[in-house]
Amino acid sequence: MELINTLGIDVGLLITQALNFGLLLIVLTYLLYKPILRVIDDRKERVRKSIEDAKHLEVSVKEMEKTRVARLQEMDREAKEFLEAAKKQAEASKKEIVDRAQREVDQLLEKGKMQLESERKKLLSDLQKTVSDLSVTLASKILEREFSDADQQRLLASIEKEVPALLR
Repeated sequence: MELINTLGIDVGLLITQALNFGLLLIVLTYLLYKPILRVIDDRKERVRKSIEDAKHLEVSVKEMEKTRVARLQEMDREAKEFLEAAKKQAEASKKEIVDRAQREVDQLLEKGKMQLESERKKLLSDLQKTVSDLSVTLASKILEREFSDADQQRLLASIEKEVPALLR
């Protein structure tokens, strides 16, 4: 103890200061250190939870992206199928319209041919009637006056040449 006295240390003051330091250490431990540790632990837990949530969100985003890509591919496939079906339907409609138009054209052509044939027959009938009338008229004129044999031969040859050309 003498050494302590020679150094000028007051033992009572040293013990009081040691007790004050211990008391301050206990008070600071309960009032500051433990609450600060609790806040730090809470913060660590929130950071860990945030990181975990971010990982879950990242996984969710990846899954949603995969789902979105798959859905887009499905929509593309459906759109292509729809377009193909529409194209086939348009082709079928086009073919039907062309076929109908072709049938109408064929009917019109057939009707035109029938009308032409009818008019040809009518013209031939009219021509025959005209030739008959002409023949009757010629015969009556011939009977009105006399022809020589040479005149009759010439007239018959002329009629034989003209009548076939008129009948065509």
